[in-house]
Amino acid sequence: MWSPRDISLCLCVPVLSLYSYSGHAEETPKAVLVLDPDQTQFYSGETVTLRCSIEGQDTSGWKFLWRRDGHVVHPPQGWTVYNECTIHSLDESYSGDYTCTGLKDGKDVQSETVKLRISALPTATLTVEPQSPVFTGETVTLKCVIEPERVWRYKWYKDRNNNLLPQSSTSTHTITVTKSDGGYYWCQGEMRDRPVSSQMSGRVYLTVKAPPEAMVTVVSPHSPYYPGETVTLRCDIAEYTDWDQYDWYKDNNLISDQNRKTIIISLPDHDVQYTCEGRSEGRPKNPQRSDPVSIFHTALPTATLTVEPQGPVFTGETVTLKCVIEPERVWKYKWYKDRNSNLLPQSDTSTHTITVAKSDKGPYWCQGEMKGRPVSSQMSGRVYLMVKALPEATVAVVSPHSPYYPGETVTLRCDIAGYTDWDQYDWYKDNKFVSGQTKKTIISSLPDHAGQYTCEGRRGGRPEKSQRSAPVSIFHTALPTATLTVEPQSPVFTGETVTLNCVIEHERVWKYKWYTDKRQDLLPQSDTSTHTIIADQSHKGQYWCQGERIDRPTSSQPSRKITLDVKAKPTATLSVVSPQGPYYPGDEVTLRCDIAEYTDWDWYYWYRGSYYILSQRSQTTTIFLPVHVGQFQCTCEGERGSRPTTSQRSAPISITLTAMPVPTLTVEPALSSVFAGETVTLTCVIQPSGGWTYEWYKGWMFLASETNTYTISRATVSDQGEYKCLGVRKTNRKSYYSNIVQLTVRARPQAVLRGPPQTWLTEGGSVTLSCEVEGSTTGWIFHWYKTAPYSSGLVYVKHDDRSYYVELVSDSISGAGGSYTLSPAALRHTGVYVCRAERGEPAYHTEFSQPQPLWVSGVSPPASVIIHSNWTQIFTDESLSLSCGVQGNSTGWRLRWFTGRGGESKCPTDWRSETGSTCTIRLASSSDSGVYWCLESGEQRNPVNITVHTGNVILESPAHPVTGGDPLTLRCRYRYKPSHISADFYKDGTLLQTSTTGEMTIPAVSESHEGVYRCRNPEKGESPESWVTVRGRKVSDSESSNLVVAVGVVVGLLIAFALVILLVLLYRSRKVNDSGSVTPNPGQQQSNSPSSTSQQRQVVGGAVAGSSDVVYAEIELKETDAERKKKAKTGSTKSDTLYSILKPVKKPDLAGPSDVTYADVQIKMKPQGNRAKPTSSEEDCVYSSVQPGCSSDGGSSDVTYAQVRKGAKKPGNKNA
Repeated sequence: MWSPRDISLCLCVPVLSLYSYSGHAEETPKAVLVLDPDQTQFYSGETVTLRCSIEGQDTSGWKFLWRRDGHVVHPPQGWTVYNECTIHSLDESYSGDYTCTGLKDGKDVQSETVKLRISALPTATLTVEPQSPVFTGETVTLKCVIEPERVWRYKWYKDRNNNLLPQSSTSTHTITVTKSDGGYYWCQGEMRDRPVSSQMSGRVYLTVKAPPEAMVTVVSPHSPYYPGETVTLRCDIAEYTDWDQYDWYKDNNLISDQNRKTIIISLPDHDVQYTCEGRSEGRPKNPQRSDPVSIFHTALPTATLTVEPQGPVFTGETVTLKCVIEPERVWKYKWYKDRNSNLLPQSDTSTHTITVAKSDKGPYWCQGEMKGRPVSSQMSGRVYLMVKALPEATVAVVSPHSPYYPGETVTLRCDIAGYTDWDQYDWYKDNKFVSGQTKKTIISSLPDHAGQYTCEGRRGGRPEKSQRSAPVSIFHTALPTATLTVEPQSPVFTGETVTLNCVIEHERVWKYKWYTDKRQDLLPQSDTSTHTIIADQSHKGQYWCQGERIDRPTSSQPSRKITLDVKAKPTATLSVVSPQGPYYPGDEVTLRCDIAEYTDWDWYYWYRGSYYILSQRSQTTTIFLPVHVGQFQCTCEGERGSRPTTSQRSAPISITLTAMPVPTLTVEPALSSVFAGETVTLTCVIQPSGGWTYEWYKGWMFLASETNTYTISRATVSDQGEYKCLGVRKTNRKSYYSNIVQLTVRARPQAVLRGPPQTWLTEGGSVTLSCEVEGSTTGWIFHWYKTAPYSSGLVYVKHDDRSYYVELVSDSISGAGGSYTLSPAALRHTGVYVCRAERGEPAYHTEFSQPQPLWVSGVSPPASVIIHSNWTQIFTDESLSLSCGVQGNSTGWRLRWFTGRGGESKCPTDWRSETGSTCTIRLASSSDSGVYWCLESGEQRNPVNITVHTGNVILESPAHPVTGGDPLTLRCRYRYKPSHISADFYKDGTLLQTSTTGEMTIPAVSESHEGVYRCRNPEKGESPESWVTVRGRKVSDSESSNLVVAVGVVVGLLIAFALVILLVLLYRSRKVNDSGSVTPNPGQQQSNSPSSTSQQRQVVGGAVAGSSDVVYAEIELKETDAERKKKAKTGSTKSDTLYSILKPVKKPDLAGPSDVTYADVQIKMKPQGNRAKPTSSEEDCVYSSVQPGCSSDGGSSDVTYAQVRKGAKKPGNKNA
């Protein structure tokens, strides 16, 4: 229903009749709903008018109402006479299917449905291409997107709403950008045929930048430029560096082959103006072209050389050469003498000054070389310099020769060669001018005028003076004392050169004598003052010396004695620091030179063989292999600043190269494949192992480095592949790759438990379960578990939808093969078994196996499960009641179960536990299928397998074992009425018979009838399988009576042939005591016995009192083969006793105090197969109750003796 705001106007519009009345009967008119405007799609805010008209009639007399989606929306109540309704400000809530209905004269007509759809106004989306920022001159496209596009005109805005750009019918707006185009832009759509505008788009800011400006930079050299130079130009464009190419222009003409950032031009061929610009595939595409740079060359200048002073010069004078080149500041100067290759020291200044020596004569010239550029000026002209030496003065001692002694006079003369016109001679004593001495010769008196004398000459022309002479010393002296020095000082080291120096003043006039205390005589005399020794241990001792004048018989004073101590040099020791062999190609072997006693060695010398290879300050050196491949020997010796300056050379060390090894890769566990979750350790072995790090690879993918083991803690399928390793030396040289180990990772295995096809067995039988891991037989240990009621410490297992708790069987662990045998099977072994396998350290376990149930039924159980329906199969939703039936008293017995619910319990949780040991469920389900048994004090008895079937057919079969000889009836029951249907009966998969009544009877069952049974109706369905157990047959009372009668007949016949023997036996029998025994006749055997030998057993009879009639019954028990094997295995020698109920028979009328009847009964035991009894420590007995009968003459009671012999029964023989 509409509110008042929904309808702005509902009005009635008179409509003229479109048709004139024809007088015929009117047809039923139709209502027509029309929208104005005539469209079904509207936008929020628009207005629509709903008009209802009656086809072929005017609207007078009609009433109207409108519906949306079947609900009346106008008028709120009743009808309206107005046939139009206008809705303003539409929104999405008005969308729907509209109809109108007209009412007149009690009749209403309804229009067809008109769909009205209202959508929210769309929002424009503005995009800019290219994206901001943009550059002046570029074309920018603004695009306004509104869906659907075809119905819109577009408005464009910039900076503010009233700044409207030209409107367009297309969705794009294109601008050729100028600086003023920067700012905010947005757009809006306006529908072409309706007053509807879209939502404004978001604002997009357009940033406009000027394109970057190029600039030509002269990289090198600086101007001016000279012919032969190359000029490097670079095009620099600020802000951007990723230009694809650069265009260069020479005098505004494009240089076609130059497109790099820098170009090189050669002068003088390319003297022009250069400009450049950049180009790029990206944005901005083109910067502004650079301003022009002019490159023009200048001619090379010529150097000018001047010399001061001119003319020939004399040694010792100063000469200045000056090289002039304009401009001066950019040049370095080259000075040449004699020839171009005789280059004088270069200078940064233009002058070259010489203090003249004789060698300075010759031609000179100069040249300028520009600083930082390979440009030289023109050579200057050559200037020749003539150099003459100053004449040299010499002081000569005219007389006497030195040494000079006190009182002597010494005449000196000044000689100057080359010139003789010297005006005067200047004399100097101890570098002091001696006044008054201007002559060529002077006389000096000793000791007063002792000193050093020099002289020089002077003249008026050039040279103005001579060179001053070398000094001459004039001194007097007393006879000297010799001074002995030793170099080096003591102690000295073997091999060192020791110099003994005997110093006496005026050495030139002396000869020298040498003395030592060891030889007590003179060493060889010499004219020199030194005596040299290559030191060894024999040179230890005292030394002294003395001088003797050559021209006079005068000797100096002897020197003092000096003791010379000689020590052995320290010996260097060479050792290998690292690595400690073997040595491989690429290894860097570090050697160390140690010299005992001294550590401050400055230098170490290294040799390979006898050849010197290296000297260094470091105590260690490194050699590189295989550069020194083969037998490498090196020695070292040291050198230091103090003594000993050298050591003795070390002993050599041999460096032998070994080929790169191939690592051995091992894997643990050592298997071709592992399972997910196992730990795998890979070990990379290189012998010897020192000096290696290791790299690990999976295929060619690098995994890890450093250690020689790589461990995969919990292997996954992604870890499988080919693994290898290699060793890496410190030098990064690598060994060969190891052998490849293929690692296969399989999914975590599940143990597979294999058991007998039949899970039911009889107490005393034997069963073997086996556990294995499919596809893996190596290294597994198997564990066996059996289900148990929950208690702390048990293992929780979930298999499929079952979950239960299991406990470890005590004898669970077995080796490979994993077999677990129950023999003999006991009732306590009933349960569900699982297994799993384990291997490795830490232990890795497989998943648990599937459960394997084993059900053991007793031969004569004290307690058994009672099914109140007495059948092992029932339908779902039927009731099921189970209890423990016990002979005598059921106290303490409780029902246990294992079903699809997955556990053991007293009763299933949704069952109702009744009094005692009964469990009942009203509506059974398939999950209640399972095995049930009775339990008391941990001992379980006679399980029963119950199937709750969801299908429509079940087989009714006995819940407990059937006794041999008894009849067996099987019925095939249908879930619905009638329940009895025709059926085919199968045993062990083989068709037995077809019954129209749905029932099959076996009159007397035997062991061959034991097996799996099922029934099937082709239309109704098939039952589940049931196991029928057949156990040994018992002797009934009637059979016992017949047996006694047969015994009497046989005895009567025997009496006629052995009366005497019978009388003797009767006599003896009356004297037998209460524990008397009868020995069986060893000669009696059955001809049809399967065994050639029958074992005779003793039977203990009852007591005989007074006169009685005695009946002897001899019963022979013949062992089966299985029993004999069992006894042979267990070593048992005890007899089995059979107790049987014997009824009395009427004795024949015989004379004598008593009648005696003999009966020989042979009972052949039926083989029990797997249901053999377990070996017992007690005797196996068959008990027979002997009941006395009354004689016809009313005498004493008759006693019947029964001797029982047990024998084997042939197959098919039903009567014992």
